[in-house]
Amino acid sequence: DEFRELIENDEKLKSLLHENDIVSEPWDKEEAWRDWEGGRRFIASVLHKDGSILDYGGANGFLLRSLKEWSGHILDPYGYDINQKRIEEAKDLFPGQERHFVGPDDEERGVELPPNFDFVYWNVWDNCTFDEEEDREILRDLLTKTAKGGRCILGFYGPEEENKAKIAKLTQRGFRPTGVVGKSIYPVPFLTS
Repeated sequence: DEFRELIENDEKLKSLLHENDIVSEPWDKEEAWRDWEGGRRFIASVLHKDGSILDYGGANGFLLRSLKEWSGHILDPYGYDINQKRIEEAKDLFPGQERHFVGPDDEERGVELPPNFDFVYWNVWDNCTFDEEEDREILRDLLTKTAKGGRCILGFYGPEEENKAKIAKLTQRGFRPTGVVGKSIYPVPFLTS
């Protein structure tokens, strides 16, 4: 199995997780994998059907690759990131689907992503509180990219109190989550379009 080979390769896994801010010092492969899987596998439970998925700020694509494995559904992965190097790494994880991953250099060459996706995932930046109009505009844009009946999924990975405050802010600002899955420390609210 290709995914099993990927995660069993010590150096490859270390590189993939390091790019996703999972660092074990000193490096302990089993501990790092437990942290990765424990903090993300539950996201797959929100993926309730086959379909396309956009990871906004998708880094090196490893979350998408993991979700394809964990969800039990056929997922057509897409990614966007402002870091072209990370997008190139994502393209390496998905041979034959390179045009599904877009960074600034790709945009300059006219590569565009489809207008809608069944699922949109955004690992919300730690400094995003939804107080700023710019943060709310990003969420509105991601909701327009979510196909009718699809789910816009938000990942919060800050301290527990900050995560709860973000969910409260979403509600105050008129973004009503359809549900929340995951651990209380790392809740993942989702909005259905």
